[in-house]
Amino acid sequence: MQIGGFSCGAKQAGHKVVLAVDSDPFLLFTHVRNNTDCEHVCCTLPRDDLPLPTSGSWHLHGSPPCTKLSIMQPNQPKDVRQEAVDMVEWYLNFALDSTATSWTMEQVNQKRVRDLLNELKRKYPLKVDWIVADAADYSVPQHRRRVIAGSPFLIANLRTFTCKRKRSIRDVFPNPPREYVRNSLYSRPDPETGEHVEVPLKDQIRSVDEPCFTILATGHCKWADKNGLVLRHLKGWEKALIQTFPPDYHLPWNKELVAIGVGNAVSPRLAEILMKPTCK
Repeated sequence: MQIGGFSCGAKQAGHKVVLAVDSDPFLLFTHVRNNTDCEHVCCTLPRDDLPLPTSGSWHLHGSPPCTKLSIMQPNQPKDVRQEAVDMVEWYLNFALDSTATSWTMEQVNQKRVRDLLNELKRKYPLKVDWIVADAADYSVPQHRRRVIAGSPFLIANLRTFTCKRKRSIRDVFPNPPREYVRNSLYSRPDPETGEHVEVPLKDQIRSVDEPCFTILATGHCKWADKNGLVLRHLKGWEKALIQTFPPDYHLPWNKELVAIGVGNAVSPRLAEILMKPTCK
């Protein structure tokens, strides 16, 4: 759930948010501030006694914690990584066993996640589909590749959506303080060896006339010039706008929580397209 990116997009698509669950009380409170007529439960998952709707049509979305599965942390202990995979598997089974009319999940693009989904898709072809989606292909001004899984008729909304033009950073900030943004990716794992190698400057900076780098919960994007000289970090509200949160969205008061909440959120625009077949 994080701070409510999916909830925000679902509301923009015309849905009502009735329940939000998170283990972090501070991030959950941000959801409370933006969704005052919704029931909120702060607890640790897995847990099978959540107060889910018992009648009518309703949708279930989950974003199991993804940090331990990120390719940027290839040296995680096996038991830690397995714990993260187990949580993804629990949520998938929970969603399929629920009485939800439809369901979705957002997760990092990791092989074990894809393997789980392929297995479920073979078993339940009418209930499970998935796609690796780059948010930049859905009118979000940043590149953000994530696995989006769920009910086939909802995943079809992403497969059939046509992005007429990728949005750039300048679309959000017509007069940016610098003409480039620079990320904090000074090194990254080599895909063959797993060892971290230096990232050249040309891969650390991006023009404001392009989509932004992925807004992350850790690490920073910074306003910079063409030589990589940094002016300052992007502020929390600037990251939120790039994530497509509305300008009046209430963010956490603590800047560290803003970074975590915004960086972990589902882009509201992507959620809106997913949940509204006629979205343009």
